[in-house]
Order: sequence, then C-alpha cells, then structure tokens
Amino acid sequence: MVAGAAVAGLLSLAAGCGVAASQQVINARPAAAHEAIQPAAGEGNLGGLRLTSRPRKPGKPHGKSVPTAGNALFGGNGLLVREQGALGRTLAMVRVYYHIGGTFPQVSDRRNMAQGSTELISLDSAGTSYASIAAGSKDGSILAFLRSVNQAALQYHLGAIYISFEHEPESPEHVSLGSPAEFVRAWDHVHQLAIAAHLDWNQGGRLHWVLILIHNTYAGGAGPYWPGPGEVDVVAADGYNSYNCGNGWQNQIPTPAELFNPLLSFAAAHGGMPAFISEWGSDSATANAQPRFIQQIEAFVTSNRDIAAAMYWDDGTSGNCGYRVDGHPASLAALAAMGHASVMQGSARTGS
Repeated sequence: MVAGAAVAGLLSLAAGCGVAASQQVINARPAAAHEAIQPAAGEGNLGGLRLTSRPRKPGKPHGKSVPTAGNALFGGNGLLVREQGALGRTLAMVRVYYHIGGTFPQVSDRRNMAQGSTELISLDSAGTSYASIAAGSKDGSILAFLRSVNQAALQYHLGAIYISFEHEPESPEHVSLGSPAEFVRAWDHVHQLAIAAHLDWNQGGRLHWVLILIHNTYAGGAGPYWPGPGEVDVVAADGYNSYNCGNGWQNQIPTPAELFNPLLSFAAAHGGMPAFISEWGSDSATANAQPRFIQQIEAFVTSNRDIAAAMYWDDGTSGNCGYRVDGHPASLAALAAMGHASVMQGSARTGS
C-alpha cells in the first residue's frame, strides 16, 4: 500500500471496479512508510544496449515461473524479519520497496538473501511520469538496478528473485503518473530493458515479474493495467482486514475469499498464472480478530494451491489501525503456526 492514499480515492476506485458497496474499502489501511530508496541525481547511459520495437511475446510456460521447492513461500515485510525468532523460522520471501535511482542491495537485502530469503522488490517511480519512463529517461538507473538484482540472486544462490514495476499503479497516489495505457507502456519498456540485457528468467537470468494491484481492482478493473502474459510471470494483490480501524473505511469484516478470490479468478482466466498475496494483514484493535484472520488466511492458502506466496505486512501503528503482530502473543502464535504449515514450506534457494 502506498503512503498517503486517500480514502475517497479508494472508494472511487473500488466503485469503478464494480465492487459491491459492502466490499468497497476492505483493503483500506493507514499510510505506511515503505522503505523506498530515493533516486539518484543523474542518469547513466546504457553502454550501447539497444532496444527495438517488438510484438508481444506469447505467454510464458507458467509452470516454470515460480521455481521453488516445497509449495508456497511464507514471507513478510522488513519488520517481520525481526520476528523470525518468535516465528521459529526464516522468511522465505521478504517484501522490499525501492524508487528508481536507488542502490541495490542495501545491508538489509544482503542479510535477507544470505539467510536464504528471496525478495519481492517494488521498483517505483519517484514522480517521473510513465510516459517519460517509456521514452527512456531513466534507462540508466533502471538497468543498473535490474543488473544488481540479478547479480545478487546469482551471488546468494536464489533460483528466483521478483520484481514489480510500480506496485498499486491504480492507487490515488500513483494515478498522477499517467493513464493505465501509459503504465503498460512503461512496464513493457522496463521489461524490455531486462530482456535486452538477458536478465529475464527464461533467458538464464533470475528476474521474475510480478504485477501488484489493490485486491478489489481484480473484481473488474484490472484489464487496463494488464501488460500481457509475455510480460508478467505472477499476478499479486494487496489486501487487509481493517474493520476495526475506527475510520469508517470498512463496514464489514472481510473474509480472505472476499479479498483474494478476484485475484485467483483473474489468474485462472489468464493462463493459470501463479498468484501472490503480496501484502496482507489484520488490525489488532479487537483481541481475537487478528489471530482469527491469520488462521483464516492459512486455511485459504491451504485450499488454494495456485497461491505461490503470502507476505504479512507487520506495520501500521496509526490510531487503532495497527497490523503489528509483535506484542500480540496469540497473533504471533497463529502466524508461527502458518509458517510451519506444510503448504508454506517453499524456498527459492537453489543450494548451488
């Protein structure tokens, strides 16, 4: 979820996606400060790398798009890494956030990957329009970043590392960057940079591409943001139980199915793609709500084997709307149980 998202914008977005009024705002949560790295002042050149116009590629063999062993990846954001002792296990995937121009890897990324965790990395604009990105204005920074990500995956023996260009492009904070069509053109351009540099997974590289939208967009409004099966390996959604946040954002307690069934339907309709729950969490305002929701998510992932990863968002301390599990023994116990479930034993570590 992006920082500073306006509630009115979320309501408008959900309504535009055809979501019933009772479900329009089940994703809403307070602003969260993602760990975005600010862009550099200047841009390098591509060192002779040449991009050419090309037709859309046919769909990739999706069975190869999540090369993990042991079922789904259990993960969370950087703050959840601190709870690995209490969880009794290492996170298989860590959710991290960068802006174009940022330097990868940071110390925390190296620590994550050294322990065997892969990462799902957002590479977001820091205000540069989609049209400008598609025109190549940030090619130097983007390519340097992608090469560093791929090299890190090789160095730390990760069979896959995951990239999302501009997660939640339909959020109120991102719509000013351009239209959905311009987002798709920018996505295609960023992806083509990786292809031209032979960083993509089906060229022998390690980069896998994840489209991340707000969960209710998949209920009817995802089409304009869809780059196509040759450009995306995994579809993902961010969704939360924010019922007790006390801001009137949500008028019923959601179920995991209400949040994420539209994602699974979209994935099935687009070649049976794997799906990630890229951010999820529950507020802790009511004593039993958070552990109960965690248990429901575990059951949901267990019964839907197309879900290839689930990442808990351990953050948010504004008013009643906190998703932190630390300090909540029952919630930590529920999340630890989920982390030890047989369905959540996936790993991207290759061992070589």
